[in-house]
Amino acid sequence: MAGVDLPSSEESEEEREKVVRSVRGITLERTGKEEAKARKKDMLVAQRVAQMKEAAVQDDTDAFTVRLAKNADVADAALQNSRDVKVDGLSVSARGKVLLENTSFTIVAGRRYGLVGPNGKGKSTLLKLLGWRKIPVPDYIDVLMVEQEVTGDDTPALQAVVAADAELMTLRAEESALRIQLDAAAERAEQVSGGDAAKHDVDEDATEEATDAASARLAAVYERLAEMGAGGAESRAAKILAGLGFTEAMQGRPTHSFSGGWRMRISLARALYIQPTLLLLDEPTNHLDLRAVLWLEEYLQRWKKTLVVVSHDREFLNTVCTDIIHLHDLKLATYRGNFAQFEDMYEQRRKEANKAFDKYEKQLKAAKASSSKAKIDKVQAGAKAKLDRKARAGQAADDEDDEDKADAPRKWADYTVSFAFPTPSELPPPLLSLMDVSFKYPNRDDFGLQDINLGVDMGTRVAIVGPNGAGKSTLLNLLAGDLQPSVGEQRRSHKLRVGRYSQHFVDVLQMDENPVEYLLRLHPTAGLKPEGMRALLGRFGLEGHNHLSPILKLSGGQKARVVFASIALLGPHILLMDEPTNHLDMQSIDALAEALEAFEGGVVLVSHDARLISTVCEDETKSQIWVVDHGQVEFYQGDFEAFRRELIDEIKHELDE
Repeated sequence: MAGVDLPSSEESEEEREKVVRSVRGITLERTGKEEAKARKKDMLVAQRVAQMKEAAVQDDTDAFTVRLAKNADVADAALQNSRDVKVDGLSVSARGKVLLENTSFTIVAGRRYGLVGPNGKGKSTLLKLLGWRKIPVPDYIDVLMVEQEVTGDDTPALQAVVAADAELMTLRAEESALRIQLDAAAERAEQVSGGDAAKHDVDEDATEEATDAASARLAAVYERLAEMGAGGAESRAAKILAGLGFTEAMQGRPTHSFSGGWRMRISLARALYIQPTLLLLDEPTNHLDLRAVLWLEEYLQRWKKTLVVVSHDREFLNTVCTDIIHLHDLKLATYRGNFAQFEDMYEQRRKEANKAFDKYEKQLKAAKASSSKAKIDKVQAGAKAKLDRKARAGQAADDEDDEDKADAPRKWADYTVSFAFPTPSELPPPLLSLMDVSFKYPNRDDFGLQDINLGVDMGTRVAIVGPNGAGKSTLLNLLAGDLQPSVGEQRRSHKLRVGRYSQHFVDVLQMDENPVEYLLRLHPTAGLKPEGMRALLGRFGLEGHNHLSPILKLSGGQKARVVFASIALLGPHILLMDEPTNHLDMQSIDALAEALEAFEGGVVLVSHDARLISTVCEDETKSQIWVVDHGQVEFYQGDFEAFRRELIDEIKHELDE
């Protein structure tokens, strides 16, 4: 049902345990002793993970060294009361690792910046340092970074959003106290008027003076509340929550009743509600469904203040951003325009730089071959002079083109990654189908799916869309056979192999094994030796030094690559993908989209990434859109772009009301 809040997996505890066992390759028929031993091991690993996370949080603020140019204070003074943030000569390191080196940037008030670059290079760190003001931000600029989920307590979701406005809460409390004071004064005045007035002259004068002061203050409070639009506070907060997927009933529920993903939405709603001068967002779409992502895009397009956002979603960056800040080779470079325009400009500059580098290398090689020191010096001096002229002419507009500080042209090396899933063996249809299926979780009367009839074959492309909690992941689990229908049946070819990706499959990796050990244990019949497993991991973008590191120490994106490699080893006929882009950088998402598009088997996809869906479902003749809502699965009559345009039109109408 729409609006029903379920755990992020939308699975029962029994189902979750089954998934955990299947992904680890554990035999279900274990003895009680083996079961207890396995559970103890899992508990110890979980404790280690929790301890590492806690330590990371505690050390965060002290883990970074920030240095600025000596003239930074002069630059700040020159800005006076400007709403811009200007940073010169910034260097940042974390526990000895250099993230940024002598780079400069300016965040212009009222612009919306996308901060992009490979994962693990310092984008989130830069946001945090701005949010913590370790990178100087003028005191008169209020900064807010949406970093942690809202605290789970008895506060209703709607009130948790309104309460983010500290001034409003203070004024409302003061209004209430003043009204109580004035009511009490009026009551005392009535009592005095009925007695001996002469006896109370002094008290009456003091009371009248206090009453006048309280009345004057109350009038000032009312005036300020009117200026703030306090009367519409709840309706404005409700509108934001609704856009992020909260029904009216959910808005009245206490925050402790929501999962972590939904509490992150509440934190995002609080930030949008109070409208800070500088808003910092780190992957804001990760916990959102497709409609909520499109709503956020439209809402932020109307944002009048300053925004810096880290996102791996191309469509989001193209729609929202007016500028791009690119983190590359320890430098920050700013480009005007959205992400698509940035890509065009960056590629042009990359080609020019590499052309100059190749020319220089050719000339230097020829000079060295002549064994003439004079010729070598001439080539090197000519290259240096050209760079100096370029710098003086102002062509080196930012730190991306840092050759003005170098003695010779340099080659721009870019991070690339390529995914591929093996061509499956041919199987005749039907491969996988649900026939007259209905499903309900035990003891859950508030959720169910009814009357499902659908199928997936070789070459099929399906995007499952609908609100979070409507049953998209449940439908995937029914297709996979991890859940059994309450009514009807699931049919599958007896030779069918299904590859599955979801956050659970990342979370339940064997944390104390390294990726090579994990794959060798899980796929003993794959016929690959350790070096073959390492080659496979490399093809999925996992760097060599991580192949033999405990999975516990890998980032979310690195763990995802291990799962993708494991799926490839299965040789699946059908891929069931549940939000596969979470934790992946943009290059990896592009690689995944290309791999899924080229895959000759069937693909069923749940994703909030519009570009991924558009790429996978580009061929209308074999693509379908399944809309899951209100306990039903309906087939959308049209392609994904038409479905997306309908949603955007609805959202625009809602925001314009």
